[in-house]
Amino acid sequence: MAQPERRRLKRFVERVSVHFQSGRLRGHGYVRNLSKEGLFIRSERLPEPGSPIHVQIETHDGQKIELGGVVRWTTAQLPQSRNVAGGFGVRLDGNPSTYRQLFEALLFE
Repeated sequence: MAQPERRRLKRFVERVSVHFQSGRLRGHGYVRNLSKEGLFIRSERLPEPGSPIHVQIETHDGQKIELGGVVRWTTAQLPQSRNVAGGFGVRLDGNPSTYRQLFEALLFE
């Protein structure tokens, strides 16, 4: 049975390369989906929920977008019965113009 959608903001699915750092943890992954206020990053390296994070997104055309935010949740918090790939949600600080431009470009593609 499908779970009801609980997100209050629409998500856009886009696979974009990303590097991140949270404390001493550094990792690489890709953006699985994004919204105006945050994004979900697929990665086997999972930062702690509640920790600050620095993210660098590299777009398909080579543009690098620097973002800051807070880790809101990780797939490690899901019930063990779920077999899902690793990842985590990030709520972004503010609304940087470069991220807004990326979001709008994907919205109107």
